[in-house]
Amino acid sequence: MTDIPTAKPVADTDRLLAYVADLELEVDRLRRQSRFLERQATKSLAHILSLCTGRDLGVPHPTLGEVEATARGLVEVVQDLHDPPGYHPAHDQVVAIAVRPVAEQVFRWQQRLTGARRVELRLELEQDHVEWFPARFRHILGNLVADALRHRDPAADLGWVAVGLRATPKGYELRVSDNGVGPPSGVDRRVLDLFHRPASRLGGLAAGLAVVRLLVEQSGGTMTPTPRAGRGTDYLVTLPRYDLLDYLD
Repeated sequence: MTDIPTAKPVADTDRLLAYVADLELEVDRLRRQSRFLERQATKSLAHILSLCTGRDLGVPHPTLGEVEATARGLVEVVQDLHDPPGYHPAHDQVVAIAVRPVAEQVFRWQQRLTGARRVELRLELEQDHVEWFPARFRHILGNLVADALRHRDPAADLGWVAVGLRATPKGYELRVSDNGVGPPSGVDRRVLDLFHRPASRLGGLAAGLAVVRLLVEQSGGTMTPTPRAGRGTDYLVTLPRYDLLDYLD
């Protein structure tokens, strides 16, 4: 008797979608970093060459300090490209994550990619670390910060993005808030649709918040966007607690 194939459980499909989402975000992140690094390296090297060849007559030659400052700027970019061991989507194991350096690195990169220089990071951390999945945590935080910077208020003297974290009896609450303009009217719910791909001015996949929601929910958490009173958006993400070295089944 021939066995009749049976449909796989929905849970298997969810796990596959989550893994594909992880890979999509990782490819998008690496592609943006590569493009930015190429532009930054070209700009920095061109500036160093111009300093070495001198300037117009009557203009003093540059000092070594100018060359050093340009080189240090490029070094900082390269250093921020370094990922700690285990921050890859294939490494789906719970480790202790120091939240402050991760948040600062994510914010610096998103500032570079969006050109949002007049925005400051405010860390409101009641908890210094989380025991969670490192690559997934960074993807969630990075995309929420990127969304806040994309919707910054260009007319504001100084924008801000706040990242908060606190422990709960069942896990953690991650909150990302901003004082920007928020998404356009009627778009705020569509951005959570997995297959919604808005046009991106930043050259990325615009995977964004829909994939973040999938990763959060597949991990057993929730993500709730709320317009702030006045301006901006408040994203509250609940992350369930796992034991160290746990894997997602």
